[in-house]
Amino acid sequence: MAGMKFPYKQLPANHSVAFPKRTKIYRPIIPVTIEYNGKKVGYEALIDSGADWNIFPEALGGIIGIDVQKGAIDTFGGIGGGKFTAYFHDVTLYIGGWPMKAWCGFSPDIPPKVAHGILGQNGFFDEFIVKFEMKKLEVEIKKI
Repeated sequence: MAGMKFPYKQLPANHSVAFPKRTKIYRPIIPVTIEYNGKKVGYEALIDSGADWNIFPEALGGIIGIDVQKGAIDTFGGIGGGKFTAYFHDVTLYIGGWPMKAWCGFSPDIPPKVAHGILGQNGFFDEFIVKFEMKKLEVEIKKI
């Protein structure tokens, strides 16, 4: 099966002392569709090789009918060292046209205004070969 390529998403960047001329940054953020009991919602997700799981805002789960806080609870952290909560549920993810069952977390600690979820090691990298090409500003995924 052939791979699918996605362009990196351009985002505005804050100026800093280290990077005073920086005006934009690029991230491997791709479109996904999340399905639960026949209800679907489209969203974007950052491909994050440092993340353990797929995590989305709690509100997104509610949109597709998940009683989020009845899921299996776990905590996760980030680079800042904080602890966050997520409730995990079995959903179907559609990525690049490929449907796959995935165990995804929905977190009340991710504000609804956050514009993307996270695709991590379990539930994404274990299903796809991922090739990042920063010079071309694209990421290619291929179903294993």
